[in-house]
Amino acid sequence: MGNQNKDTEPFGWVVNRGSDGELEAAVGPLPENLDSQSVCIDVEAAGFNYKDALACEAHPGIARKLPLVPGIDVSGSLRSSCGEYAAGTPVVATGNGLGETISGGFATEVWAPPVAIIKRPQNLSAVAAMAMGTAGLTAILAVERLRSVIDWDYQARQQSDKSLPWLITGASGGVGMLAVAATALAGFQVVACTRKKTVSDVLLSLGASAVQSPEEALPDDKKPLSSARYLGVIDTVGGELLAHILRVVAAGGAVASIGNAGGVMLPTTVYPFILRGVTLAGIDAAGLPSREKRKELWAKLAVLWPLMSGVFPVRQIGLQEVGDWAAKMRSGRIGGRAVVLPQKEVRK
Repeated sequence: MGNQNKDTEPFGWVVNRGSDGELEAAVGPLPENLDSQSVCIDVEAAGFNYKDALACEAHPGIARKLPLVPGIDVSGSLRSSCGEYAAGTPVVATGNGLGETISGGFATEVWAPPVAIIKRPQNLSAVAAMAMGTAGLTAILAVERLRSVIDWDYQARQQSDKSLPWLITGASGGVGMLAVAATALAGFQVVACTRKKTVSDVLLSLGASAVQSPEEALPDDKKPLSSARYLGVIDTVGGELLAHILRVVAAGGAVASIGNAGGVMLPTTVYPFILRGVTLAGIDAAGLPSREKRKELWAKLAVLWPLMSGVFPVRQIGLQEVGDWAAKMRSGRIGGRAVVLPQKEVRK
């Protein structure tokens, strides 16, 4: 498997731990952690997700097998046929162990399980597809899930709550921005929640009706329940912020939890659930088992992209920049999305 010619040996950003337990991460030859059923993709671009930033430091909850190449999203062309797809077909592959148990997209080639592979929508370049990737799939899934679990019959009886907006937290991040765009496209009023007011113009261009800090978007009282402010919420932060949000969701409303940058513990009460019928729904786009569902979601992303491509901030980086970008992402110092181009720089 892979190219055995020394001059064209495949390479990527390889993460490992030495015998002393110290992190080792650098551009190098790919590890041999391949499955016999895998299909080779010649990589054009890979998305950079928060999960990948954790994998870059060999986080044991993400990088479950070392050595490992991070990158849960990848786009490129098939080196050989895969099911109904002929060799050379432009494809995307997401999740299904990529960048966690098998080496992922931060490389010149990736061997992906066939179930993870679908044809890339015709109007999306590899970079455009990876600018969205699992973050975009998550955003679309979150909107779909909220629309399905919000108690619309209750809202029809409570006219005052029907006009309440949706809240998107962590809106300056890539998944947050995509969630703003997806929610606005679905026809809902959106409040984008972030402390980074430097991205306000971008968020307003993506469809937000208002950009507010958490202090502006939420009350400062400590009551178990506060006055309803939002009908739907897509939360990328988790922790205490999510607990605070649950107190202000309208009766029959719902929250989609899609991240834990603010912590994994949820210090809340049962009151939002038993007194207002609020639904808390988890979203896991990386674990989608259905290829048909992924095709459906990618078709929706193909519609979304032209509406946001002119304002959505995307940085293209080479493999040598992966380590620095991962550190910035873990510290919350970046906004928008990054796409890794494995061939952007020649390895020294």
